[in-house]
Amino acid sequence: MSFRKILVPVSGVNRDRFALGTALAAAKPFSAHVEALFVHADPRECVPYGELPLSPDIVQDLIDTAADLEKASSKSARSNVAAMADESSVRIVAAPQRGEGVTISYLELREHLPRALDKAARLCDLVVFPPIRETDDAEVQDAFIRTLMKVGRPVLLSPEHCPATVGQAVIIGWDGSVASAHALTAALPYLKQAGRVEILTVQSGAIPGNGSDVVAYLALHGVEAKTRSLSRGGALTAEVLLDVAAHEGFDLLVAGGYGHSQMAEAIFGGVTEHIVSHPRIPVFMMH
Repeated sequence: MSFRKILVPVSGVNRDRFALGTALAAAKPFSAHVEALFVHADPRECVPYGELPLSPDIVQDLIDTAADLEKASSKSARSNVAAMADESSVRIVAAPQRGEGVTISYLELREHLPRALDKAARLCDLVVFPPIRETDDAEVQDAFIRTLMKVGRPVLLSPEHCPATVGQAVIIGWDGSVASAHALTAALPYLKQAGRVEILTVQSGAIPGNGSDVVAYLALHGVEAKTRSLSRGGALTAEVLLDVAAHEGFDLLVAGGYGHSQMAEAIFGGVTEHIVSHPRIPVFMMH
């Protein structure tokens, strides 16, 4: 049981490097392949069709400008992949392949971003996103939510830096819910190779966490873990998890506990906004 193929959507912005660096570090324990995916938007979608008619010349100018921006973004995305591969001493290959050591490839598609990512994620073990913010393009938000909620693949959120390691010291945010259990079991490949695993329950949820049960379950998988419980006081649960994770040397936070009907609200403006938009370490999530 391991992660063999990791998908990273890229768009040609600086945050690509954080996601790529996180993906390459996450791939290292398994000698996995990383696939960087750039999705071209249809330039015709930039035309603001509305009540006011636009002349054919103006429409064509808008389409041409959008196409030029797409080409520039594609070039930047490819450059980011090459730079991160070089920085990490990782070989760039034409297509996914299994071998010794981590490899990376670059793929371009022409399709609606959420739909393209939906299809690509089905045959990947893990999808890595940069921090997701409320101000991000609606397509980016939609792609993240669909990957997490509908595709059924675990998601790894990168911090705003490139971590040296992922999965050597893991902290699990546990609240006893089904989503927490799904995140825990999906993260087993990392837990099995980690040198340090800790279960943290933050006393505030409607379902009381039972860290001792998790310790016993993980022991059956050969994972030695410790458990502790903290009171959140006046802080958000997300803040408590991130503070402990960031200040005590952990390099991966496993988080769950988000209900289906609350997901969009929780991600953008609710209790998990701190985790999703400003993760201080890589965050492993599974719905």
